[in-house]
Amino acid sequence: MPLISPARFDGPLVERDAQIARLEQIAESLRSGRGTVLEIAGDPGMGKTSLLAVLAGLLAGAGVRVARGHAIRGDDAPGQIFRSAWEEHPGLTAVDRKGELDPQSAGTLATGWAAGSGGAVVLDDVQWCDPKSVDIAVRLVRNPVAGPFLLVLAHRPRQTNPALLDALDDGVRIGTVTRIAVPPLSTEAMRELAVRWTGGTAAHFTGHDEAHDRRLGDAAGGSPRNLRILLAGGWDPVLWPFQAGGDPGGLLREAAALTTELDLLSPEAGVVLRGAAVLGDPFRPEDVTEVCELTADRVLAALAELTEADLVRRRGNGEFVFRDPVLGHVAHEHSSLSQQTMAHRRALDLLVGRGAAASALARHAEQLLGTDSATAAPILARAAAEVVASDPAAAAHWSGLALDHIPHGGQARAELEILQARALIAVGRLDEARTLVHEVLGHVSELPWQIALRAYGAAADVERLLCRYSEAEAIAATALGLLPAPGEGGALPLEAVTMIYEYALVQSLRGDHIQARAMIRSAVDMTARPVHPTEIAIRCLAVCQDAYMGNVAVALEEARQCTGVVDALADPQAGQAPEMFVTLGAAGLYLERFEDASRHLKRGLKVASGGTQLHVVLHGLLGLASVDLFTGRLDTIAQWAGQAEQLASDIGSQEGVGLAKSIRASSMIWTQGRRDVREILALAESAIADVESHRSWWALSALGLAAQVQLLGGDPEGALRTMLERADGQDVAVAQPALEPSLKGLMAMAALRCGDLPAARRWTEDAEAAASRLSLTGQTAGAIRARAALHLADGRPDLAVDLFAQAADRFDRAGAPIQRVWTQAMGAAAADAAQGHDAALVWLDAASAAADALGALSVREDTARARAELATGSRPEGTPARPDDDGPLGMLSEREREIAALAAAGLRSREIAQRLFLSPRTVEAHLGRVYRRLGVSSRGELPRIIGNRGGEGSADTAQ
Repeated sequence: MPLISPARFDGPLVERDAQIARLEQIAESLRSGRGTVLEIAGDPGMGKTSLLAVLAGLLAGAGVRVARGHAIRGDDAPGQIFRSAWEEHPGLTAVDRKGELDPQSAGTLATGWAAGSGGAVVLDDVQWCDPKSVDIAVRLVRNPVAGPFLLVLAHRPRQTNPALLDALDDGVRIGTVTRIAVPPLSTEAMRELAVRWTGGTAAHFTGHDEAHDRRLGDAAGGSPRNLRILLAGGWDPVLWPFQAGGDPGGLLREAAALTTELDLLSPEAGVVLRGAAVLGDPFRPEDVTEVCELTADRVLAALAELTEADLVRRRGNGEFVFRDPVLGHVAHEHSSLSQQTMAHRRALDLLVGRGAAASALARHAEQLLGTDSATAAPILARAAAEVVASDPAAAAHWSGLALDHIPHGGQARAELEILQARALIAVGRLDEARTLVHEVLGHVSELPWQIALRAYGAAADVERLLCRYSEAEAIAATALGLLPAPGEGGALPLEAVTMIYEYALVQSLRGDHIQARAMIRSAVDMTARPVHPTEIAIRCLAVCQDAYMGNVAVALEEARQCTGVVDALADPQAGQAPEMFVTLGAAGLYLERFEDASRHLKRGLKVASGGTQLHVVLHGLLGLASVDLFTGRLDTIAQWAGQAEQLASDIGSQEGVGLAKSIRASSMIWTQGRRDVREILALAESAIADVESHRSWWALSALGLAAQVQLLGGDPEGALRTMLERADGQDVAVAQPALEPSLKGLMAMAALRCGDLPAARRWTEDAEAAASRLSLTGQTAGAIRARAALHLADGRPDLAVDLFAQAADRFDRAGAPIQRVWTQAMGAAAADAAQGHDAALVWLDAASAAADALGALSVREDTARARAELATGSRPEGTPARPDDDGPLGMLSEREREIAALAAAGLRSREIAQRLFLSPRTVEAHLGRVYRRLGVSSRGELPRIIGNRGGEGSADTAQ
């Protein structure tokens, strides 16, 4: 983090609009001759002084005389704050000939000022007033001056004299005092300030990393001053809360006001404060006595002073905490290096004697590196091992420090390097992890097979996350060759289970599910009763494989069993293998158990170390976006997919970016109007470009979603190319057995729109066969809808309308409302042809109402257009051609008539495409069908048949 220039702290206040509006009202009232007592109350650093500056500017702009005073801690001169305020107006102090201010003379002075042209006395840091100033303030609060006189008191309530607090509370109750509270800022406001103060150069303040922003806001306690201190000190989430940042000098420079306050403490209170800062929040008095080497009485006396100064606060259990964490770090850095080192040594000895965990010792051990590395480095290594699952960022930091002080070579160093690689993987630093783990593999032959397996596992993991599946598979296959023969009873050691799990993950992601499933099954059979989280995770992966491969009955039962085991795991246990939630959630998605899927995926995000195991977070975000897409939660899809896209970009996952784009485009095609189709199709094409060179699960998923976007966007030819050609020549639908009915149904409808009835029949039959194997409600609905569309194209709307109704009902029961709405909108054409306009309107009304509820603007627009066509007697698109309908044009659909009219008017295919938001290829396909149905060979013959039909094809209309 670069050093923050103090000049960047200027600018308008953030999230203080309500307070500023109140100040504007008070300033206006003063101009109108009405004064008041104004109290501005808040904790240190919240911006009270900034609000006073705003008020002073408002008053000066209105021509009001302003006297400003500031209490100085430790200055006991009688009436100091009022004298400092009025010294710029020497004529005013002549009221008291003895040269002293007292409450009565101050009141007379204020009354005289109000009797003139009026004015304002603005006082800051009132909590530090001397007794005489308190008396004067109490009198002025309890006896408000009539007329245009404003008294402003800004203070910290925890440190303010009780008599003044009582007077202010009474004034608020009776209405003579206006109180403005200055609360902590929200995370969003802190983010806005951070962007301003860093010049917008800090990428993590752009909003994509909410966990980072939340941690920074929590660290600063919502205080703008604390935020400035942390930014100037180079705040790093990896170091927090053990350290404030990497620039102690910058921290102290920005905290000069705080250190001045600390310097006013008694010497003993200063020692106790620094000792408490070494211990960290919370701390106990008896521990402070050990660290500071003081008696208990002296420590308690010092704590009383610190409490009165509101530097520390006592909790109900006898422990103390700092007023805020930033103050603790400032106090720690505001001491000499020798003081810090000795205090941390005593704190370390104290905790070691109590048998504390290594993670509790790490903050002290870190301070001893360089002076006692032989003691500190092993502690840091053990601490990293303790927290690698729960806090991988801290594990990466501590293991890195320890490695700097551990000799090269040997088993201990290799284990620590593997641990650090795992931690780096979890926080998304994949390139660093890859370099480190490949260094270990360079001498893997010297290591025991258990450690060698762990090294190979980490290497395969990082290659998989970098989407280098061939390399990951080769590494995993090499490691599998190291596995020993099963022990007694056929049990596999945990290292073997972990390696098999890693290999199966690689196979799954690259799309080779059959091989992966066979390997998983062998491992599952040898771990009859899973205990370790990895053993549970491999069973969850087996469930996901069965669900994906269409083994529905087996997957449903195993999902039930795994759910019981996973739900019983405590978060720390589950955090050791958080991918189990992703695979179990994906299984729920394929099995149409959407609520279970969402629950598992959300818990996975929770246990993934607060958002630091980035690969798990990415999978979880993509999974949640997919679930919401199926279940019609259109308002949240963009949030999940947007976060996933940014995260995938950050960690270098091109396939993750492509899948996130496909999901986002799938959401937009429903929620945005037809005027945005071109933009949405471009996004889908971008997603296809990201994944089409890959042959993986993510690529197949992205292509299937992009094809649906193309179909809905009016590019059926593009949809078919995506399904048949873009995934390295493989059939996307066949490669995804769990989704084959709906994907084949999509291909059938695309073929119908391209005029290829034989292909539509073939793919409809494939969809029906696959649906019969799966027996999943939603997938069956997709096949039924394809058959309904085929009947409609074949001129059998009587059969089509019943099947559209069945499909809509099944989509509803499956919990897929957006598909139900689309089906209802499609079914209106069949209802119109088979049952008449009134029946079609019933379908359209149902679709429109549901689209409104879901926020599906595109469906609402389609139903509105169809309703208008019914009102004018024209035929909705998709209705079978009837030769007696309007002469030769009765052979054409509404879209074909529209394109034919524009072509007859002389527009080229590209111009027609731009006008109708279609692709040129789609226009050409429609024209081909027009030529065949009208019996013409070129567009030059169209004007003869179409003529000028009310100007619909004229050049003016085309413009």
